Amino acid sequence: MKAFKNKEGSKPSLFYLKQILRILFCMGVFLLLHLYVVEEYYKGLLFFSLESFYIFHSLCAIGVCGLLLLPIGGNMYIGYRFIVLTFLQMLACLAFLLPPLLSQPKVGEWEILSFMFVFFVALFLEVYFAILLLRREEK
Repeated sequence: MKAFKNKEGSKPSLFYLKQILRILFCMGVFLLLHLYVVEEYYKGLLFFSLESFYIFHSLCAIGVCGLLLLPIGGNMYIGYRFIVLTFLQMLACLAFLLPPLLSQPKVGEWEILSFMFVFFVALFLEVYFAILLLRREEK
């Protein structure tokens, strides 16, 4: 696949490694900002730690980006794979959130909003990677 090769097609490309580093850097920056906002404006104790949200979504984003690079069953369009992988990621998010939502001490709005904020940051990074991959495949 072209994503693993440079423009001449001879040496391996650092395309995927750059994307992993981009995901980790962006998620780290947003984690620090998110921790500051929660500490400054929310005076309670969160049910889940923000670090677990960011680790979960970072791993999901890295997994989705890696699976987008794999050639599956011929020449399947990247957009279709992206939609299926995003749907599976949403199901994984529901599985991650379902136990605390059904627990006796109700989960507050801050936890749900924090989880959704991280989800959309990771989704933005995945969309950015898919667009980069589509542009790279066109060349």
